[in-house]
Amino acid sequence: MTGHKPLIGVTPWYDYDKRTTYIKDGYCEGILKAGGLAAILPMTTDFEVLDEILERFDGFLISGGPDVDPRLFGELNLPCSGNISPYRDRMEIYLSKKALERNKPVFGICRGIQVMNVAMGGTLYQDIASQVKTVELVKHSQEAPRWYPTHEIEIEKNSLVWNSFGENGHAWVNSYHHQAVRDVAPGFKVSSTAPDGIIESIESAGHKFAVGVQWHPELMWEKDPSFLGLFGEFVRCCK
Repeated sequence: MTGHKPLIGVTPWYDYDKRTTYIKDGYCEGILKAGGLAAILPMTTDFEVLDEILERFDGFLISGGPDVDPRLFGELNLPCSGNISPYRDRMEIYLSKKALERNKPVFGICRGIQVMNVAMGGTLYQDIASQVKTVELVKHSQEAPRWYPTHEIEIEKNSLVWNSFGENGHAWVNSYHHQAVRDVAPGFKVSSTAPDGIIESIESAGHKFAVGVQWHPELMWEKDPSFLGLFGEFVRCCK
């Protein structure tokens, strides 16, 4: 790929009633702004097709969306759990796991951090408000403009997230989730947390780029260019 922009696959959203594949604004545009080429992947659970995709693409962005099926991390589906997408679960967990086995960069956003964590052997809170009772929680499903930051995060020094914010140990982020990383997958570490201790990002030092964030930088970078930092690091590692 010398001299060419890296080709990055973005996992799609899927409407089961309309049988429509699509993606929301910000993901592909963030990759393009950071110097990569973005392509929306087809919705497929055919592993032979996914293996071909794994060969041809230089990196993968696992986008936001519905809940991960709790059965995939060994739990019953509790009443507090939300909508699930079996097609996306099957496709994205396979892509995440196989891409990381090949040391291809993977960037997970919101649902994407959860998919990555489950794919590599971690678990999730099915619903933060129902399952975390020991601390006073911040509001993780905000009612504010989607680009607006509503809570602070504390960032671990010398992490990729720390570097992406200009070696800053704090940032304010937006928040649209009710699931969250519970037990971190083997080989990954926590790189930022919310004030209530909920995990906001994870990353792996054993891979070229394996970062998941719980917030939505794709909704924030137009208002605050610092949120392009992770897109830039991701694209650079895809080259």
